[in-house]
This record gives sequence, structure tokens and C-alpha cells, in this order.
Amino acid sequence: MKIPKRLKKRSLEFLVSAAFFLDLFWWHTWTVFLAAVVYFAGGYFWYRREAMVNFRISEPIRTGMNLKDVKAIEKKYTMREDFNTFEKRAFVRSPLDRYFYYARYERVQKLLHQYAQGAKSVLDMGCGFGENTIHICQNLKYLTIGLELDSLKLKEARRRAKKASLTKNIAFLTGDVSRPPFRASSFDCILLTEVLEHLIDPSEGLAACHYLLSYGGILVLSTPSRHNLSYSLNPFLILERGLSLVSNRVLPPYHNLHAQFEFNWKKPEPEYGMHYNFSWQELEDLLQKTGFQSIWRGSFEIEIFVFLLIELLAQDNLDRIKKYVAPIETIMEKMPLVKHVGQHLLWVARKGGGSEKESHMRTSTS
Repeated sequence: MKIPKRLKKRSLEFLVSAAFFLDLFWWHTWTVFLAAVVYFAGGYFWYRREAMVNFRISEPIRTGMNLKDVKAIEKKYTMREDFNTFEKRAFVRSPLDRYFYYARYERVQKLLHQYAQGAKSVLDMGCGFGENTIHICQNLKYLTIGLELDSLKLKEARRRAKKASLTKNIAFLTGDVSRPPFRASSFDCILLTEVLEHLIDPSEGLAACHYLLSYGGILVLSTPSRHNLSYSLNPFLILERGLSLVSNRVLPPYHNLHAQFEFNWKKPEPEYGMHYNFSWQELEDLLQKTGFQSIWRGSFEIEIFVFLLIELLAQDNLDRIKKYVAPIETIMEKMPLVKHVGQHLLWVARKGGGSEKESHMRTSTS
């Protein structure tokens, strides 16, 4: 049985934590206690240092990027044989991450069923391979349009829609999320899942959503979070993430770049795509400035050590992973504070009025 690298690292943290508490409450030697404190403090300050170095080196790369660069790297990865369908993008992930990948769509679809009842038209912004677009058309029976920058993904989305015998009330268009080819107030609901982080200017994407929604229209959004625990047992990092829910100023800067792997200044890749991670405060502020009123917020994919053990014991069996992970998630998502430290922020907002950005956009598109 091969033990994943991240499980080895977190298992060492678990053993150090166990020794810390045994010495604190049982052995009373204080040597083990102090060694554990030094170990965790050293790991935490090293993580902070790496975050700051990554940010300093990545910023000139990020600020020099344009839409053509973003489109090129999206196309590059879609052309890969292991990345050119929805199923393949799921399969390249570890078993646990694959479970979360599928479950993320289920969570978003559940929010749609809960908050988009009565919508007559839905726009799936950055629809990718059309997973949510097809679900909406099949299950909610709304007029549904998928908008995607990458034409190769849309080719696969159209193939999947045809296979599902969906020929009416669904369409796929190529276009930029920040400057969509639609009139104002064209939709009752907009889906913006795992898209905001890839935009050069996220506020432009939200302004476009506000412009396209009818008054009182619903925006369902998901995007990577900066509050995630990363399966860590380091008490300094856990404290930081807890405090970040009160004030995100405690967080180190984030590099905002991603390609095949997370940006690492020691092992730079030839090219990168945009990839922001948002704190809930940043996202709330962006939504308010764009004219949205938040009506629900939460998170998903809460990364705790026990899930890594379940993944190991399940041996690539997704049904077994789901059987044990899903109930634990359900409990955690009802707990104060804990429910907000997932890997992805989930958000529902309503168009509640005009905004300066929307007015500017209306002027520029007319």
C-alpha cells in the first residue's frame, strides 16, 4: 500500500502533536514539549517565508499577463490527452480530491435547486465542459446558456449535450466572461463556479454578472478560499486560519498563479495561468462594491487529517470515501467557524441595485 506524500507529512505532524500533549499532561519532561513547539514554529515561519517569496517573484509575471496569455494556457491544458474531458480532469486527481471534485458540483447544484426556483433563464459563466449547464437543462428545465473562453471545452460540452439528447433550451457560446455578448438584464440566474479566480480583473467579471442579471436575480458562486486548513495539524497555522475569519490581515500574501502545479519559486514552470485565492472578506467586499447583496455563504472541502487516513484505507474506492467523508463533512458544515475553513468558498448573492462598475460597463458596451 503506497502512502501518499502529503499523508506522510501530516502523519509526522500528528506524531509530534501526540508527543506534545503527552509531555504536557503526562511525562512533564518539558524537553519534548519545547522540541514540538520549535518544530511547529519553524514549520510555520518557513511557510510564511515561502509565501512571501512566491508572491514577490510571481507579481511581475501576473501583472504582465493579458487575456491572450490566459486563453493560451487554458487551450494548452485542454489539448492534453489526460485533461480534455470532464471525466479525465477528475481522474488525474488523487482519490480524495476526485471525490471532492465531483461533490463540488453536487453542492453547487443543490444551491441552484434551493435558490434559483422560478428562474426562467440561466447563464453558466465559464461553463467548462458543461457539467452544470447540462444538469440545469435536464433537471430544472430552464433555458440555459453556457459561456466559455476555451472553444475546445465547448466542443466537448456540445458533444455531451447531444449525447444526453438535449437539443432544446440549451446553447453554448464562446466568449470572455468579463465582456459577455448579451444584453442587460438577460438572465434570472448566473452560475459562476471556479471561474472568478482565473480572471485578470475579478471585479470586471462580477460587474458583468450584475449587468446581465435581472433585478433580484441570483448569482451562485464558488471560488478557492484562503482560509483552508490544508490538512495541517500545525497549531500556529490552525490559529492563523481561525483568526483570518475575523481579519484576513493575518494571512500571508498569495502568489495568484497556477499551472500544472502551485507556483513555487524554486521550480518555476514555463508558463502560468491566473489563479487567485480569496478570503471571505475580499469576496464580500467585491460583491458589495459591484452591487450584490449576499444572502448565503459557506465553504466546501474542509481539509482535515482524518480524511487522508480514510483515503488510504479506502484504496481508490470513491463510494467508500464518500460513505465516511460525507457524514463528517455534514457535521462540520454546521459548526460555527469550522464551516468557513473549506478549500472553496460557496456563495449566493442577489442583484440589489446599480453600481459604478455596471454603469461604466453599460456605457462601454452601448
